[in-house]
Amino acid sequence: MPNVSHDTLHGFLPGRPKALNRALDLLDLGIPSGVTTETLPTDASGAPKMFTRSMDSVLRVVRPDGRDPFILLVEAQSGIETKKETSWPYYVAYLRDRYKLEVVLLVLCVDTATAAWAARPLRTGLGRPTQVTVPHVLGPSNVPRVSRIQDASADLDFAAFCLWIHSNDPDIGGILTVMGEALAQDTDREARDDLAGLIEDGLGSEHARKIWRNLMETLFTPRRGTIVGDARLAGQEEGLKEGREEGRVAGKAEQLLRLMERRGFPMTEETRQRVITCTDMPLLDLWFDRAIDATTLDEIFARPSATDRVPAPAQSPEHTAVPSQEPRNPGPSAD
Repeated sequence: MPNVSHDTLHGFLPGRPKALNRALDLLDLGIPSGVTTETLPTDASGAPKMFTRSMDSVLRVVRPDGRDPFILLVEAQSGIETKKETSWPYYVAYLRDRYKLEVVLLVLCVDTATAAWAARPLRTGLGRPTQVTVPHVLGPSNVPRVSRIQDASADLDFAAFCLWIHSNDPDIGGILTVMGEALAQDTDREARDDLAGLIEDGLGSEHARKIWRNLMETLFTPRRGTIVGDARLAGQEEGLKEGREEGRVAGKAEQLLRLMERRGFPMTEETRQRVITCTDMPLLDLWFDRAIDATTLDEIFARPSATDRVPAPAQSPEHTAVPSQEPRNPGPSAD
């Protein structure tokens, strides 16, 4: 279903030939660097129009020497949609007939299950297939995860594209932190602010958007000479530290939830809230280590003891395991 995140993902590369070239390199199509692009209409309804059929993004791609242009159809998929198994072959045939050029169908996916589904050959016909459509797919398994600031700084546009593809990564907080710090080094304030806004638009998770907003508040240098700007500058160092820490904590919480789900623990809303509202990194680390071998939730959330790998954190009882039935004193129970 189209939304801001969906539209940002498929609409980002067409206006950025350098990042588009790097994405095409991942497909091993032998396209040399320096392509130019022309945006084409996305209406595939045909004539007469019986109903509307709209593609995501369509480009005419021209190599540097001007030879052998081709049509690039870019589709963004956040989940499996069986109707695309008939829509995509139609789009390819329509574009081939309309422009008399070779057509490349590129599907962008943010999770591995959708990517595996999208990469399947789509066949139609009896006996020997009459038509076979094999999409090219870019997803978490073949798009690099940018984890170093210097790599993100080298190509901010491509790093933003990679970030969206990995937006479901358990360590999305760490990925966003790397991107934020790289973006903060950009001296072109207008371009930086535009890209920061696009990155937020492309994040489908409200949790990830919250992390990104907090990072932008702490990493971007505000304008001097204003009350708000001067106040933010005065506390920038502290805010930067808090933003990084929040990103790491959120990432660890996501990792813990994913591990618990894979191990088959009952994931009630109460359990999820216990994890995502915990702001103590040592405690999250302890819970994560326990979740690897535990057989019950009580084992994971049990009160930290002297034999645990990390010491019991100094915090309010609501962030410890099943504390509501226990005394507030962190010592042994009277039972």
